[in-house]
Amino acid sequence: MLQKLRKGSFEAQRTLAALRAQLPPEIAQEVFSATLRGTTLTAFVATAAWGTRLRYVAPKLLDRVGATLGAPVEDIKVKVRAKPR
Repeated sequence: MLQKLRKGSFEAQRTLAALRAQLPPEIAQEVFSATLRGTTLTAFVATAAWGTRLRYVAPKLLDRVGATLGAPVEDIKVKVRAKPR
């Protein structure tokens, strides 16, 4: 079970890094978590304002993020959550 948690954590960090690498720097620093389930990437930001900015650029990122991850990304969903401490 611990190995499964480690793998999940590694994949989440890898997904976050791939997404941040394709974003403008001011948006990238506001994304604090990202996961890939199937072909849907879910990104987490702390405020609605940053969520709106991310939603605006997200459609342009699908192919590039997918190429970086080596997996197809067909949709990017943005969720607003309190940033973990």
